[in-house]
Amino acid sequence: MEKAKQTIFIINAELGEMPATTNNIIKFLNSKNRYELEDLGVDDRIETTLEVKKVLKKKNLVVRLTKKCHTLEVAINR
Repeated sequence: MEKAKQTIFIINAELGEMPATTNNIIKFLNSKNRYELEDLGVDDRIETTLEVKKVLKKKNLVVRLTKKCHTLEVAINR
């Protein structure tokens, strides 16, 4: 259980504020046209958006893992 808690802590530290800014990045990418994105060095809007969404998926997995750990810990303590 301690190993899982340590892993969750490390992943949360790695993610930092990224999940909060991810939606803003996606909105920004969607607000630009192809030429503006090329000027920014973004070749493929869809691929870039999918890469950014990986942060949200990772955060959701960590949240679910945290809930599972808490549930298991409560069950063990009973």
